[in-house]
Amino acid sequence: MIYFDYAATSVKRDEILEYILKNKEAFDGNPDSLHAKGREAKKILEDSRRQIAQSIGADPRNVVFTSGASEGNNTVIKAFKDNKIITSAIEHDSILNTIDKNNAILLDANNDGRISLDDLKDAIDDQTKLVAIMYVNNETGAIQPVKEIGEYLKDKDIWFHVDAVQAYGHIDIDVDDINCDSLSLSGHKIGGLNGFGIFYMRENLKPLITGGEQEKDRRAGTSFVAGAYSMAESFPLMVEERAHIKELKSYFIEKLEKSNISYEINGSTENSSDHVLNLYFSDYKSDFLLTYLDMNGICASAGSACRAGSILPSHVISNMYDEDRARHSIRFSFGYTNTKEDIDKAIEVLERLNNER
Repeated sequence: MIYFDYAATSVKRDEILEYILKNKEAFDGNPDSLHAKGREAKKILEDSRRQIAQSIGADPRNVVFTSGASEGNNTVIKAFKDNKIITSAIEHDSILNTIDKNNAILLDANNDGRISLDDLKDAIDDQTKLVAIMYVNNETGAIQPVKEIGEYLKDKDIWFHVDAVQAYGHIDIDVDDINCDSLSLSGHKIGGLNGFGIFYMRENLKPLITGGEQEKDRRAGTSFVAGAYSMAESFPLMVEERAHIKELKSYFIEKLEKSNISYEINGSTENSSDHVLNLYFSDYKSDFLLTYLDMNGICASAGSACRAGSILPSHVISNMYDEDRARHSIRFSFGYTNTKEDIDKAIEVLERLNNER
């Protein structure tokens, strides 16, 4: 199988899994236990926290370990549930399905997949207490103007939250540079284990999950030591792979341009992450095309994996264009295991389908 669905989840890294299994005893203890095994696990946990914090320019004391970005997004939305919120219509479902739409303004995206800073400024009033905008869109790869938003909001009494899941590892992130008050990440997007993420907070918010006193009373639950380690160790590898992934996306577009395939790129390649390419195929509906690709050993997607099994068109492409275009669009997303030969195969399959019409 050729895997072009890295935006859904990354292929796991053999070297990290092998290390965890080889050194399993170091991960066995509960890091909140006072005995030797607990202290051994605690050291791995806190070393990982420092590494992850450094990767986003944060103080480790402001990094809380979670089950993933959805939990972080839920934490901030629910902390401001009784206040006016501004977000966008192209956010992840963990934002859109958590907000109270009676208290929220949803900004539309332009055809390039980006929201307008002017639209945001116009929407802000004295009642606005939270702005939540993703850094990189998970379906189109469009890079949102988060730095400009942070600069505009930094002297206002408005909390600025950034879902940086798709940006992490692909774009340099510094929480002070983008002036965000909170930021959420998931480790599995860069090759770490599923079920682990971080929530950065400049100041503490009300915990979403209560119980024990883990994470300095900011998030209850036994710590996932192996998850923390896998995320920390994946990040430097992800950074090393950037050039390769950028080359793959450019090569894919180059091969498409030389083919006889009828397509259009959704959004703009100028302000887009190098690992996501969303394409409109006017001649084929998404479900048919994905099935055909799958039958020929190629994994792609039609939108967020968090809408698994849904037959609804992508809310992102629908907002940028219309529902019909969304029903004819699919996403290819690239990662470290992909090669140019994989892309050659994908183009060959698409051309064969085109010739069979």
